[in-house]
Amino acid sequence: GYHPNKDGRSRKYNAVYVMQNGKYAGRMEENGILPQGIQPKTLLPNYRFFDDERYFFSLPDVAADYGKEFSELLSPFLISKGDENIPVGLELCEDLWCEDYRINGSPLNITNILIESEAQKIVNLSASPWTFRKNHARDRRVKFLKEQSDTFVPFYYVNCIGVQNNGKNVITFDGGSTVYNTNGEPCLLSGKGWEEDLMIIDEHTSFSDCKRKIGNTTREKYLAITNGLRYSKNILGEDPKFVIGLSGGIDSSLVASLLVIAFGKENVIGLNMPSKYNTEKTKAAAHTLAEKLGIKYLIMPIEDMVNANKSTLELDGQALSEFNLENVQAKIRGTSILSNLAAKYRCFFPSNGNKLEIALGYSTLYGDWGGAIAPIGDLTKSEVVAMCRYINDEVFEEEIISELLLPDALWRYSRDQIQPSAELKENQVDPMKFGYHCKLLEEITNYQKKSIEDIMSWYLGGILHKKLNINIELMARWKIDEPEEFLRDLEWFYDTIQKNVFKRVQCPPIILTSKSSYGYDIRESILPVRKTRKFEELNEKILEMDRYLPKGD
Repeated sequence: GYHPNKDGRSRKYNAVYVMQNGKYAGRMEENGILPQGIQPKTLLPNYRFFDDERYFFSLPDVAADYGKEFSELLSPFLISKGDENIPVGLELCEDLWCEDYRINGSPLNITNILIESEAQKIVNLSASPWTFRKNHARDRRVKFLKEQSDTFVPFYYVNCIGVQNNGKNVITFDGGSTVYNTNGEPCLLSGKGWEEDLMIIDEHTSFSDCKRKIGNTTREKYLAITNGLRYSKNILGEDPKFVIGLSGGIDSSLVASLLVIAFGKENVIGLNMPSKYNTEKTKAAAHTLAEKLGIKYLIMPIEDMVNANKSTLELDGQALSEFNLENVQAKIRGTSILSNLAAKYRCFFPSNGNKLEIALGYSTLYGDWGGAIAPIGDLTKSEVVAMCRYINDEVFEEEIISELLLPDALWRYSRDQIQPSAELKENQVDPMKFGYHCKLLEEITNYQKKSIEDIMSWYLGGILHKKLNINIELMARWKIDEPEEFLRDLEWFYDTIQKNVFKRVQCPPIILTSKSSYGYDIRESILPVRKTRKFEELNEKILEMDRYLPKGD
């Protein structure tokens, strides 16, 4: 009969091929519907950047088409070992993450169905993207399967390595393959991350529990970014070359360092484009970084181009505002110089923006908001600082990124240090409340996103500092402990984020390091901000407070 896909085209399956000695493996019970040796995926994720349901036909859909229960199409494959055939249940990726898929009020537990069908082992083949502590999340899922089953069998979790992209995000795969024993506990761990690993287990002696170490957040994000960058070699067939705008600030310093680590100093060119607003301190910082990295370094002043653009744009008799002139400088740097120099040298240029800047639209379209890739586009400013320290201490083992750029724990800078600044006008400093805004952004963009009303409720209840994992001193440093300033800043923060959706959807591809990244992970609509009734009620209550009252531990 005619069996089309839901869109009227040919059906496509995300499926596992099971073969042994050049032949398809047989099932314990053939069903006459599925081809021999092929098992389609049961659960198709449709969240974050996953679009399985858009492209693939699931096992339950196949079963429904043929008037069967999908469990009738789940049967272990027979794998020969000597003179015996061992029933092995095969799963694909999401089939492990079944807790939130429900049928008749219970989890749709593929593993349990296979075990009840006499599978003696389970093999889960995955393309599971990396996020921090993902291995611990996988451990919890396997433990859940064990708790849901009367019996459990050895579980082999086999994850891929490498990098994929969807045009808006660069997504890394860390491997992390693990063998679990009949208690649902890890008993063999891959010793490598983002690398192929041959793992051998003696089933007669090696099924005792082993403990997984908690990794260093910054190190793992560093590995994700450098592996994500190196992926471009797979597309081009050779190491790409980059020309990067070096302002002397912390973001461009980090991106330049990451590019050198990923591709070598011979493939990176640093470009400083000073105007009359750039200080000698930042110009010196850019030059020193280039020297320490050993990269080619160019200086191209933009003041004459700014004046020429100003003269041309004022031919209509209307003067440019100070803000207009700020954008003119950014566009000259990004479009007139950086993009054209990249074309001249047949190389790419990166976006140096961090996640906080991307959220708040703190950049200029056709200026610094451009490039082939955004290496730190999923790092908050706090994470940028942490990664700079990590690279200095653990990678280069010397001060490559200047300590002049690194603040103390309360985001204070001494007189001789360099504060974050676009340097597009006199005495300019970035408007963010660093540290606090970084944590706030994490909460409102996390996978379990928090609303503005959630944040206000935490403040009213005296638990905001706990929820954001910040100290009271940081709140006081930015005057967030003052109710009026808290509300003013919170509204500005949310409003500014929403007003800049149109910029974010034009961002270069971002390397994913969090559980929710801008790009194709967070999908946004260009809509106005609307205040709810609950917002107004909470606003009134907070204004009645004299000061933020932290609740004790």
